Amino acid sequence: MTEGKRYSFTMRGENMTRIETFVAASFAFAITMMVISLGTIPASITEFVEATKQIPAFVASCALIIWIWHTHAKWSRRYGLEDGLSIFLSSSLILLVLIYIYPLRLMMQGLFQTISNGYFPMQLTFTSEWEFRFMFTFYALGFLLLCLNFVALYFYALSQKKILMLTAHEEFDTKSEIYLWLVAACVCLISLSISLTAQGNFISYSGYIFFALFPLLTGLGFYRGSLRRILIKTIVENEPQA
Repeated sequence: MTEGKRYSFTMRGENMTRIETFVAASFAFAITMMVISLGTIPASITEFVEATKQIPAFVASCALIIWIWHTHAKWSRRYGLEDGLSIFLSSSLILLVLIYIYPLRLMMQGLFQTISNGYFPMQLTFTSEWEFRFMFTFYALGFLLLCLNFVALYFYALSQKKILMLTAHEEFDTKSEIYLWLVAACVCLISLSISLTAQGNFISYSGYIFFALFPLLTGLGFYRGSLRRILIKTIVENEPQA
């Protein structure tokens, strides 16, 4: 057995649990809602061309939903928890995704409208600053609750480490996931603060701040990865020789 496989995470939920099945079905329904909400079948080539301009926002929204689903699926497979609190937190995740499907698509439309200088349209129009502020505040709050939900899921798994018999490297990996989502939550808090306090066009920086997630999470991943390699090396050195 190679060292990589030896010190990988043991999947305690090898088969799909009822929670994971329910979450996966709910996420599939959420993506279906996005497709349905795109509008009716185009009746002319002009309407068809306009409909195709919604594709980038739809793809980006789907990618984010799939990322959230994969994160929960990974949590479910790693720990196999299916008790009351796990059901509550997983159900809360579903509610958040279903509530924020429409705002998510609108935010993606706004992003592509901005970077394309208006070529990709946004279905929603703003008539006052408070509407603009409300949209960004609503989105930032939703993403914050999503991050805290994953923090709670991984923190609960960590609290069950004796029952789950987590190894040292598995406990380390669980803490890494908690740190990752806490960093994401901090970015959401900054975004929320900007949306509540900024004036005029500066409110849009509430959305731009999310681009900071890429370097922050990548840097944290490299840092925790280097610490993990040191941990594995220490474990190997302390193992009794055969």
